[in-house]
Amino acid sequence: MKFPGSKTRQTLGLAAAWLFAAAAAFAQTYTTLDYPGGFNTNAYSINDIGDIVGHWDDADGNTHGFLLRHGEYSPIDVPGALFTAPRSINNLGVVAGRYLDAGGVPRGFVLKNGAFTTIDFPGAVDTRVRSIDDLGRLTGNYRKADGVEHGFLRDARGFHTIDFPGSLTTDAWQINDLGVIVGDFSGADGLVHGFVLKNGRFNQIDQPGPTETSTRGINLLGTIVGMYETEDGSGFGLIVTPRGMQSFQVPDAAGFSEAYSINLLGVIVGDYADADGMFHGFVRTPGHDHDR
Repeated sequence: MKFPGSKTRQTLGLAAAWLFAAAAAFAQTYTTLDYPGGFNTNAYSINDIGDIVGHWDDADGNTHGFLLRHGEYSPIDVPGALFTAPRSINNLGVVAGRYLDAGGVPRGFVLKNGAFTTIDFPGAVDTRVRSIDDLGRLTGNYRKADGVEHGFLRDARGFHTIDFPGSLTTDAWQINDLGVIVGDFSGADGLVHGFVLKNGRFNQIDQPGPTETSTRGINLLGTIVGMYETEDGSGFGLIVTPRGMQSFQVPDAAGFSEAYSINLLGVIVGDYADADGMFHGFVRTPGHDHDR
């Protein structure tokens, strides 16, 4: 930015430019999350009071869930499960996700007041719950015997299938308290595309270029987060607001970052891969009104 004229204006211009650059440089901060003693930590959801859920692997390669609250980690394991992956936590502290039962079948779950409830789409051979809102509505995906993946919504009236028109597969990742759903689908072009479903209408979301896009989280303000992958296999976090699209890479990432959830304050959680191929969770905290 240039301020032609007096030396004072030039000095003020340089100062303003420096402050703008400094604000941009410190517009957001990143914090890495690693479950104590664990490997491959993934952070999937953050609610508006800062509770985070995700999963991690132990030394034997078994996957367990966790809740991170006030800086303290607590394990989450569905009794008898081979694998537990919490995917969502609402503002009431209710957790939802998926697990593998003793027979290796993927099933959904809800954890409320210390009790687990299994969620199965009627007639499905497997079910994955992706999110729960403050009204208790669930989204996710299921497959029947034909192997085709469909998204779903479960509300007070029951289960409803969600399929992007003309898609080969559909996954419903998150619903906010206004009933807006984001997810992704596989198109006839063989690529993955994001979508937002609002008031019964679908809108497709794609990062420009030869990429694949997945939209995975949405807050109450309608800000959407997700990721996109380029032809060379690099993955970038994605933020979608009315002002447009913004991509980011976690500073410690070796070319792969993905965002899963954003809360009302604009705080984003997700994961990234390091140079050794290990995954770590992250928290991206915005400065001022960025990314909300």
